[in-house]
Amino acid sequence: MYDFEKMDKRYLIFGNIFLLANRLQTVMDNAKKDLTAKQWLVLTMLGSFEEPPTLKQLAAMCETSHQNTKEIVNKLEAKGFVNILKDEADKRAMRILRTSKCEQWSKDNEEYGMNFISEMYHGLSEEEIRIMSEAQIKIFNNLKKLGGK
Repeated sequence: MYDFEKMDKRYLIFGNIFLLANRLQTVMDNAKKDLTAKQWLVLTMLGSFEEPPTLKQLAAMCETSHQNTKEIVNKLEAKGFVNILKDEADKRAMRILRTSKCEQWSKDNEEYGMNFISEMYHGLSEEEIRIMSEAQIKIFNNLKKLGGK
């Protein structure tokens, strides 16, 4: 078996990125039956735009393909969380708008979200969180240089 104490920590982190993503998605999918983790992420990103974004803009913000984002947005529309409208200026583009149901869901789940984040980072110091955040940004930028978006 592997000797994790002697293993290059970069390889441990590499594997843990995938494991953490899987664990996070599983926990979130099990916690809230009305939305999946990926749907929740899309709604969170959608809320960061001042104006309703195009599907292309939303996909870029989520760091995922147009097709994956469209599939998630279609499911969110079927659940009543978003509306998909043709862009007035460019009829090929679709704009994604949060609905009142989405706004209400966000309000109803705000405390849950804050508690979830608190529990997820339980036991980590502010310094550990700062270092982790800075390291993730550096890794993200390095991946962009390696051929990401």
